[in-house]
Amino acid sequence: MIVSILIVTAICAILYRLGGIGKPFKSWMRDWLIPPLIYTWLLYFRHPNIWYGWLMIIPAIVLTGLALTTYLDTIFGYDNFWAAGFIVGLAAFPFIFIGIAWWLILARAILLGIIWGSWCKIFSNDWVEELGRGGFIALTLPLLLI
Repeated sequence: MIVSILIVTAICAILYRLGGIGKPFKSWMRDWLIPPLIYTWLLYFRHPNIWYGWLMIIPAIVLTGLALTTYLDTIFGYDNFWAAGFIVGLAAFPFIFIGIAWWLILARAILLGIIWGSWCKIFSNDWVEELGRGGFIALTLPLLLI
């Protein structure tokens, strides 16, 4: 499991950065490839406890993809990585229907908000910022397996 999360973390970091580079890459590479990757990993290790639980991957992917499309600058007037990280983590909320405790999802969301905000306060290089934010999306997933 450790090796697989490290591989998924590296892939997410790369996809996140590619989505932020611009031409010739597109932002959808970040927004719509990371969510199915991370949630496929999650469901591989945490099988749903009810038949419709497998369907919860769909709203989780959509919510996470939508969360990745914004840094909430239209609301705050600047890129708020604290709030954006929180919302990316909160987008996993549909997984309460597969038996993942709501407080674990909330704890991961808070942690992602803190990590994203702190990371971007410490680093100002686009490469470092984006590789870190993308990697932390996956690196925090094991919290949902507790």
